[in-house]
Amino acid sequence: MNKNIWLLLIYILTVWPAFAQTKKGTKKSNKKPKTIQLDEKGKKTVGIHAGLSLTGVLYDAMMSDTITKQYTTNVKPAFQFTYSEFINKKSSFGFFTSIQPFKVDIAHWQYGDSLSPSKIDNLHIKMKRVYFGGTWLYHFKNTAKVDMYIGIRAGLLFWNKKYDTKDTAFIRAFKDEFLMLNRPALNFIPLGMRIKLTPEFAANFEINVGSPHLLSFGCSYRFK
Repeated sequence: MNKNIWLLLIYILTVWPAFAQTKKGTKKSNKKPKTIQLDEKGKKTVGIHAGLSLTGVLYDAMMSDTITKQYTTNVKPAFQFTYSEFINKKSSFGFFTSIQPFKVDIAHWQYGDSLSPSKIDNLHIKMKRVYFGGTWLYHFKNTAKVDMYIGIRAGLLFWNKKYDTKDTAFIRAFKDEFLMLNRPALNFIPLGMRIKLTPEFAANFEINVGSPHLLSFGCSYRFK
């Protein structure tokens, strides 16, 4: 009996601690490795994106087929070019420019005094909405596979318009129909994502509240 007790004590003091340590190490090895947040301070990224804008959606839906006005609209995506640089592990600052083409094909437009109206036929109006500004991003998750961020964008938005007529009365009537304001613009990015295909190249997706787009897709390149 005493011999069995001594053997049990020897087992407890020698074999069991080694077994427990092995079991502990096995549990640790089964755990997923901790995601490493990259520190890319000083790294520079350029990108090109195409986006869907609220103004574009509204203008693209506009058309008229009445006795006094007959026109259709054609709107292209908002194309955006970006540049940014990490100023620390979590933040980056950059600049961007965006351009979105609009076109209005007018078959017939009657305007002016109702008693003696003027009219114009077969006219094509081209507009471009241009945006220049700066961007600040907070990268809350930046790993070897994905970069996720939120941010703010601020800049100046203005319209470039090309009329194939110098009739000021018609131009006033056209501006009343299509609101085009040059203005400052401030907007919020609730979610942006760079899916890294390689350490340098990434596919981009971004949601933006405000100009120049609501949703955008594109690609970017990060300099080594």
